[in-house]
Parts: sequence; structure tokens; C-alpha cells
Amino acid sequence: MNWHGFFLANREEFKRFLEGPVKERLRDIENEAAFEAEMLALASTGMAKETLRALLDSSPAREAWEVGEAIAECFIQEHYGVVWPWNAERDKRTPRASLPGADLVGLMEEDGEAYLALGEVKTSNDPRRPPQVMYGRTGMAHQIDNLAGGLAIQFAILKYLNVRCKNTNYWPLFQRAAENYLRSGGKAIRLFGSLVRDTEADEGDLRARAIALAPRLSSPTRLRLIALYLPESIDNLVGFVEGGAG
Repeated sequence: MNWHGFFLANREEFKRFLEGPVKERLRDIENEAAFEAEMLALASTGMAKETLRALLDSSPAREAWEVGEAIAECFIQEHYGVVWPWNAERDKRTPRASLPGADLVGLMEEDGEAYLALGEVKTSNDPRRPPQVMYGRTGMAHQIDNLAGGLAIQFAILKYLNVRCKNTNYWPLFQRAAENYLRSGGKAIRLFGSLVRDTEADEGDLRARAIALAPRLSSPTRLRLIALYLPESIDNLVGFVEGGAG
């Protein structure tokens, strides 16, 4: 296992990152545009069009933790080659739902093998080092433990990916990852723990949790703990992706 901190120092590059891939991931823009076009085609009367417009305008503002998850997804995809076959936005039944299970569910290739890629994300402006989100039953360390050893969670994730990868370009990669997982006794998993911060970089944010988790993981399971230090306040993230900050 390893742990790394990344300081996203360039404010303009970070803003473009938020307004581009992060916003696209967070809003599921491709699917959202297709849905809007289909509904518009069905809205054949003035009342229907007014109802559709009211629906489209009804979404509440995003929460900072949602933007943090999208930042982590996009960063991990870009730097580690993880693919996310399905946008979890499509699984929400209420606007601000926090879905059970892993925050991040994907697939990746490494050293010629395919793996399930699972992760947890914590977004925090807590000045303590490490922040409180790293501890306790809802903390990152406990959740990573559950992902690494929880057969019920892994079973649910495999079923989730099976349905969402079938008849897509991701199906061969999923089959290879599932085969590798079974052949390894359920250990062929790549785990990611991502801490999103708006503080100065500090090795202490991850070090203690990395040392504690390392002996609890069995090869070929591999964990990467990543701290992303932002050049903007977490309180401003929603404004950027919604187009209101500058």
C-alpha cells in the first residue's frame, strides 16, 4: 500500500478542472441532456412545457461532499486509469441521496491484470490533522476495512457492475476483473481512499491511517490513500460547478 498527497496549486487549472470533467461527472451531463430532449419531445402543450420547466428547475443546489466525490473520481481516473462504468447519479431516488456501499465503484488494469476498483472519499475543511473524517465508524479507515473484507459488500458490488457493464464496452474488462477476483479468493481488489482538503498539505493527514491499515490487507489487495489539497475553499466548490463563483 502507499499514500500520497497532491497539491492542486494552479487556481486557473483547478477552475477549468471543476467546470469541465468534474461538472460533467457530477451532473451526468450526457444523460441529463438526453433526458431533457426526450421529455421536451413529449411536452406537446403549454401546460406540459411549463411542468417540464418546473421539473428541470427543481433540483436543489449541490453539497460540497458531492463535488468532492466527483473531484476524486476524475483525479483517480486521470492518474490511475480507473474507469467508472456507471454514473451513480442515475441511481439516486431523491435529490440528495447518499447511496450505500462504496463511494467509488470501477474497474482498472494494472500489470496486465484486471481489477475491481473500489474507493471511499472524504471531503473536509476540518483544520485538525488528521481530520475527524478519518476516524470512527463513519470514518475512512473503517470504511476501507469494510470494503477490503466485507463479502456481502463485495457481492453487492459485483452484481451492481454485472448489470451495468453487460452489453457495454466495459463487459470484457468486468469479466476479467471478476474472474481475477474469484481466482484470488476475493483479494484481487484495488482500493482507493481519497481525502479532499482545502488546507496546507501535511503528511500527517494520511500517515497514521496508512500504517494502521497496511497489516490488515492481504496480497494481492492493494490500497492507495490519496490526499488532494485544493487551492480553493471547500465552501466555494459548489459555486464553481454551478457557475456562480469566479
